[in-house]
Amino acid sequence: MSAPTQIAGRTFYPHVEGLRGVAALYVFIFHVWQTAVQHGAGPLTAWYAATPFLQYGHFAVAIFIVISGYCLALPVAARPGLAFSIKAFFKARARRLMPAYVAVVLLSVPVWSLAVVIAGGHLNYGHLVLAALMHIVLIHNLFFATTEYLNGPLWSIGLESQIYVVFALLLIPLWRRFGLAAQLAAALAVGFIPHFVLHSFDWTWPWLCGLFGMGVVAAGLTARLAKLPRVPWSLLALGALAVAVVLIRPFVDGVTQDGAMWPADLALGAAIALFFVAASSNDRIVPARLLALRPVVLLGSFSYSLYLIHAPLVDLVGACLARWHGGATATIVAYGLLIPAVVVLAYGFYRVFERPFMSKALRTALDLETRAAPPSDAEPVLVPRPAS
Repeated sequence: MSAPTQIAGRTFYPHVEGLRGVAALYVFIFHVWQTAVQHGAGPLTAWYAATPFLQYGHFAVAIFIVISGYCLALPVAARPGLAFSIKAFFKARARRLMPAYVAVVLLSVPVWSLAVVIAGGHLNYGHLVLAALMHIVLIHNLFFATTEYLNGPLWSIGLESQIYVVFALLLIPLWRRFGLAAQLAAALAVGFIPHFVLHSFDWTWPWLCGLFGMGVVAAGLTARLAKLPRVPWSLLALGALAVAVVLIRPFVDGVTQDGAMWPADLALGAAIALFFVAASSNDRIVPARLLALRPVVLLGSFSYSLYLIHAPLVDLVGACLARWHGGATATIVAYGLLIPAVVVLAYGFYRVFERPFMSKALRTALDLETRAAPPSDAEPVLVPRPAS
């Protein structure tokens, strides 16, 4: 069931958590595909023509950004009269994200270094230390040389952290004073200035800030859905998704220029934002119900850890296979073992570096939605929504 759960005044949507998990798993498979099929020199390159559906990892990251905007804006939308504390916001974000993030940066150094040595490369220890420090202070994505250094997916963590600054200092004041449209316009402007005016930083995908703003709009609409006119949200989401598919289809990973991807990103962001509104209007729609299945929500609960840890391990296995000339069978076995192993390892990493730093309300909600444990101090309140 995909009905929302309310605990301690916060609303949690299981289908949102499930979508996060599916997106993280897809990014992991995408990086395996890049290493074993797209960029590999072994026999699995013959699989390329049959596996183009695995090349869209960037768009899964775009989905993450919409989810982030939606989840962070929901409590603000639910309490429009409550003062927003910038200090409390950044403190909560740091507590939630940084323990796992700093741990994975430090752990990535030896794994990435080993992969480089096995591949026959040479290590520059000064560059390695500098890159690790840049990652820890979340500025590595602003420099092309370090944006995918050590642990490729961490570029998006840097970008998202920078979007948090825009959200807290600009988008929320505009939202509360002038409305949702004003904050969305500002998010789009901040995101597109580097692309259209400065003609630089396209490798950082700055326009994803606009997708964050779309998530904020979806949260605002979700919070006041009962007061809005009846709208066919599901049909609107399907229409936006159709446009996104048309725009994404010509994309070829490694060929399409970064600066050409923003129309597809915007269309996909609109589709996901509209889907969230549609699912909050009617939690029985099929995609929401599928994403709210307990195993999918469980995957979503540790999706951040899965996203953080997988890339250096994929790189290491790829370097070993290349160094010792692994054939098709060895490659299939190696990645066939790696995928479940990394998922299990990510869950363990989550238990150590994520869960202890989550709010009690979030832990309780995740336990309720996955039935991992009974609630200890709060009864769930399932909030039915009117059908659209």
